[in-house]
Amino acid sequence: MAISPVSPYRSPVPVSPVKFQQAMQLLHAGKYDAAIERLQALQRLDPKDTTVCNALGKAFAETGRYEQSVYYVERCLALNPGDRVAAGNLIHMLGLAGKKKEAAAKGDELFKRFSSDPHFVLVLASTHAGLSHYSRAHQLLTDFMKIYGPVPAMVRYGGSILLNLGLLREAEAAFRESIRMAPDEPTSIGLLAATLNYVPWADRAENFELHRMFGRSAESGHAPVNPLSFANDPDPDRPIRVAVISPDFREHPVARFVEAIMRFRDKRSVHLTGIFMYPTDDDVTVELRALCDGWRTIRTSKPGVISEVVREEKPDVLVEFSGLTANSPLFSMSPRLAPVQVSAIGYPHTTGMSVIDYRIVDSLTDPPGEADRYATETLVRIDPCFLCYTPRNLPPIGTSPAQKNGFVTFGTFNKITKYTDEAFALWSRILDGVPRSKLLIKTAALDGEDVREIMLGRLERAGIPRDRVELAGLQDRAQDHLRMYDRIDIALDTYPYNGTTTTCEALAMGVPVVALEGCVHAGRVGVSLLHAAGMTELLAQTPEEYVERAVGLASKVIAGGAAREQIRKQMLESSLCDGAAYAGRWCGAIRECWRTWCARKRASGATA
Repeated sequence: MAISPVSPYRSPVPVSPVKFQQAMQLLHAGKYDAAIERLQALQRLDPKDTTVCNALGKAFAETGRYEQSVYYVERCLALNPGDRVAAGNLIHMLGLAGKKKEAAAKGDELFKRFSSDPHFVLVLASTHAGLSHYSRAHQLLTDFMKIYGPVPAMVRYGGSILLNLGLLREAEAAFRESIRMAPDEPTSIGLLAATLNYVPWADRAENFELHRMFGRSAESGHAPVNPLSFANDPDPDRPIRVAVISPDFREHPVARFVEAIMRFRDKRSVHLTGIFMYPTDDDVTVELRALCDGWRTIRTSKPGVISEVVREEKPDVLVEFSGLTANSPLFSMSPRLAPVQVSAIGYPHTTGMSVIDYRIVDSLTDPPGEADRYATETLVRIDPCFLCYTPRNLPPIGTSPAQKNGFVTFGTFNKITKYTDEAFALWSRILDGVPRSKLLIKTAALDGEDVREIMLGRLERAGIPRDRVELAGLQDRAQDHLRMYDRIDIALDTYPYNGTTTTCEALAMGVPVVALEGCVHAGRVGVSLLHAAGMTELLAQTPEEYVERAVGLASKVIAGGAAREQIRKQMLESSLCDGAAYAGRWCGAIRECWRTWCARKRASGATA
């Protein structure tokens, strides 16, 4: 759960008259145009008022106009070189404006002046982490706390940095310490709960309780809202208004799985509004927006503003796709914004929240019975798979690299937190069983030199020498990323947290994926995907079988088997990519959730 370490802004102490307060009230309510108009009028009256400059910087940032925001924050810092708020805001705004290197350089320049300010140090650490300077970021936090003592937000963000270094045990310890320091802080609880999804030593009961703790903490301060108190027309068969909310309607794995819903839903039955809460758009955002009946863009992370936007849409059903991941809308949904609230697609566990009524899964990821006991939501199963993959601009299939190299290349392209020492141990056995074979590991965090050295050391301790491994970082273009699959013969799924998008991408590029079946949702996604693709022969139920299947498949690759074109064809023709059928099942499940509310509403006779 890579949540931003600190709020990007700190509200300056108001020093202007009543009109300034009125402008700030408009700003906090999300009425940005009116707020900017009043603030600019005040700024013209007193161009040297730094409080007004800071407020304008904040207002322009929350409307996505980062260049204007930088202008006002720079002006504020020029007027008052000791303004710590403006210093932190400046480097943050430069980063949002796409000038990450400039932001880090400016932050380093200002560091001596503001090294005693925890807010500034956190923002600078976050800026360096955004450039994969993880050791530098962690050192900034460590040095500060050596001098000034522990700070819960720094301990917590230090854990997030450790995750990006691939150090799961150390990250877990940091999150536990941050909870000890601030027991009711939902972000720390959520980070620990999300981290335990990745580790093989996690206790299922403890992690479920952590998710429930997160839910209670996130919902604290909000009076319970009876779902039957909403005035929505309880007609179970009428067209329904569904709002889907996420920060990931962009070049992001979630986008590949929501597109089928947006594209193939029955528009006569479901009016769909996309609510996108992220600082910037991209080409994927534009495509998804065109598929929806309505669209709202929110640049701020303020739960109150986000909640108000959702309420304005008056949805019958509100669906979130993030769970306990970065920039999640769960905090905004805490007061309950719709009669029916659902979690789907983006997170492999319960939200732990009483206001989330349903979670969409399938019978393979969450077998009936035990899985239901570890969910605060009602689990809705849509079989054969809770996902549908929509490929985007697939390049032509490449030839198997073994045919030209003379040896097999295994590969894995997952998030760094999915690379466990336990998986490395299995991969070591696979490489030992396939002479001359090599392993290609690709993940964005490997753009950091410190991350590469840490990973190479872990691989060596698992018995994989450096000369049999190649490490690769992020590719700038999606096409270049997909072309990297041309360099591997067999993909090795991660354990205990399976790949999702990477499994689909590999199959779409003609690369077979060997997966190990786990016992919880995060470790059973591979089971669901490979069943849906009709490739269950790639599944293993034990570590020994996982090794055997990978080694056996390598022999077939060397012999010229495992035709890549056939793998792509089978995958694209399977239920895993049948968008129309999936949208029908998904919308049907949402309709049944709505029917249940309508029946309860009519039975209760409740009114708003």
